[in-house]
Amino acid sequence: MGGVVDLVGVGTSHRCAVTVVVPLFNGEKFIGEALTSIEQQSLRPVEVLVVDDGSSDGGPRVVREHPIGARLIEQSHLGVAVARNRGLSAVRTPWVAFLDQDDLWHPSRLERLCAWVEANPDEKLVATTEVGFSTVEERAALRATDPLVGSWAGVLVPEQTAFHELCETVDVEGGNGVEHFDHQAILEGPITKTTSFLADAELLRLAGGFAPHAPAMDDYWLLVNAARLRPLVRVNQPTVFYRIHLGATSRSTKLALPFLSSAVALRLGGGVLPIGEGLEGGLTGPLHQHLLDELLRSADFRDPRVREAARHLAGLLWPGGRRIDFAKAHLRTRMPWLAAARRGAREWIRRLGGETH
Repeated sequence: MGGVVDLVGVGTSHRCAVTVVVPLFNGEKFIGEALTSIEQQSLRPVEVLVVDDGSSDGGPRVVREHPIGARLIEQSHLGVAVARNRGLSAVRTPWVAFLDQDDLWHPSRLERLCAWVEANPDEKLVATTEVGFSTVEERAALRATDPLVGSWAGVLVPEQTAFHELCETVDVEGGNGVEHFDHQAILEGPITKTTSFLADAELLRLAGGFAPHAPAMDDYWLLVNAARLRPLVRVNQPTVFYRIHLGATSRSTKLALPFLSSAVALRLGGGVLPIGEGLEGGLTGPLHQHLLDELLRSADFRDPRVREAARHLAGLLWPGGRRIDFAKAHLRTRMPWLAAARRGAREWIRRLGGETH
């Protein structure tokens, strides 16, 4: 990873030809607002491609009726990675950006990004920072269902006026500087989300596109491979509004095994790193540790097959295999009353401390 350099060229006079790809699957509730956020860009894309992945709701109808005039490509339900690749294969412009059906863009996003790449023509893979948001109506349900996911949203807005409120209240100016990440830096954890980067379309094709074999990780595999060809540049322009909603509540536990398995495959496949270097362990970041901790505390850990799989993965990713953490987790599954007693003791100490002040 390189150092921070001055952020220049964020004016409004530059132009670049961009196609936006939007994968769609049963997204009737959100897709109209997502397309409106593209329609209101100060620099409009050349084309918008919506790839419907076999929806059974009214999402495709919303796309057809939306005034943006997106080109709708339909396929049977093959997964979001295949939908994204289908869109990527149909792109006819030099640049491509992706927007998920439930996320939104600030109206200045494409203009600012295009100005930046025009001023920095050697960069071919540019991501921005993002702002997590949720609706006031879902706040309590999110926190009750999954405290981790509930904590991701930095901004709360009313559901009916979400896009307008975000555009009016969120500071999207960012700071002065960019960061460069090579593929080894990305191995330590995701650097950006799919809806946060603008890329040379041919670069993504040369990198192999999105990975259908890695559910929930298809974009991560792509960025690791793309960064082997050209470093990923992250610009501090928080112009992506990333929606946190109840459909995201299973990520913290169900993502654990796929993500950790992908991490092992990327290290030991022999293509990204020399196998000997991968066997040394390391190159793990906070997300790896967090997801393993979530798995150790989940109900799935009671399944001996899950415990065995998690133990093997940890042994390959961390020196020492996190043995103490596994011992504690195994103790919790054998004696659940002990964990309840510990929680009760902590609560009693907390209350006692409050009474003495």
